[in-house]
Amino acid sequence: MDDGLTSVLYIEDSPLNVIVMEAMFEQRRDLRLHVAEAGMPAWRLSARLQPSLLLVDLNLPDCHGSDLLKLLRMRRGWAQVPAIAVTADSDFDALGAGFLELWAKPLDVRKTLDRLAELLPPPKGNLLASAARPSGAIETGLQSGSTIDPAADGSRRESGMMARHKQSLAPRQTDYGWMR
Repeated sequence: MDDGLTSVLYIEDSPLNVIVMEAMFEQRRDLRLHVAEAGMPAWRLSARLQPSLLLVDLNLPDCHGSDLLKLLRMRRGWAQVPAIAVTADSDFDALGAGFLELWAKPLDVRKTLDRLAELLPPPKGNLLASAARPSGAIETGLQSGSTIDPAADGSRRESGMMARHKQSLAPRQTDYGWMR
């Protein structure tokens, strides 16, 4: 799975949260987002992956994200991979559980992209990461400073971006999770 891009493993069971994260990663074409929907698929995927960052939801269908992090840390080369707890549980002690920090859902788009840039800066001279976009512009329609709360209003129509990406999940789902 080495295509020259920096790998990030996102473990998340909500397809809508995956869509939101994918939209943000479209702004960083130097990064490859790998997605697993639960602990066991993440464990299987981890055998073939050496990510530079872990993004872990805590309330997974088959385990707690902090338990999964302990297991992933046992993989060769994974002990020092920075891990971020991505959760709606803002009271969780992320540092005490071995995470670098906590990103509270709903995610703030600009803050998330800024933090990704700090943790995984684009290679110098990399035009793919910024691809001639005006400063602050986000092609997917997400606005700077926006927050995405998938649970906020279920009656809303799906935006073009959501509808477009929703269909892309099923064909790529494999026995080890979703991979982007």
